[in-house]
Amino acid sequence: MARTKGYPEALEKKLADTRLFEDERHPEFTKTVEKISMTIPHMCYQCGTCTASCPSAPRSSYRIRKFVRRALLGLEDEALTDPDLWLCTTCYSCTDRCPRDIAPTDVIMAMRNLAFKRDIVPVNFLKTVQAIYTTGHGVPNNDVNRAARKKLGLPADPPTTHGFPKYVKGIQHILDYFELKKNADRIVKEREG
Repeated sequence: MARTKGYPEALEKKLADTRLFEDERHPEFTKTVEKISMTIPHMCYQCGTCTASCPSAPRSSYRIRKFVRRALLGLEDEALTDPDLWLCTTCYSCTDRCPRDIAPTDVIMAMRNLAFKRDIVPVNFLKTVQAIYTTGHGVPNNDVNRAARKKLGLPADPPTTHGFPKYVKGIQHILDYFELKKNADRIVKEREG
């Protein structure tokens, strides 16, 4: 099997083995995902509507129904260590179209929260947290964007924290309260030195 950057060897082994072993299942994981996501992944019958409506699926290896299935089967390590977990754009197309009224996006968000508790999160996401803490934006405004906005007849800065910097303190307070910035700084430092 070809090696893919970021996939643990254990996952490669599982992908090569199509059998499910009882000792790999964590029923508490299923219950935890259902509690956090406040949805019902156990009702999924794997129709594929979520994956078919996903804008990330045609451009990547991301298949949301695999994650819903992993939640159902209690495959905690397989779900939380798969880098594809972070490819969801949270557009809620899958949730809007699910014939069983499941919220697959919320299942993904629950898994991401659980992964973060285990420090399993891509560095680029953590750097976005750092940018939000500093500026209030994941992608801060710059001179090129300001010029483009002016050319379109818009104010140089959008009506966000760029135009109202006093609100950055509120964003920082929220991130500090949940220790998101502190943990992001710690994990980035551990990985990048």
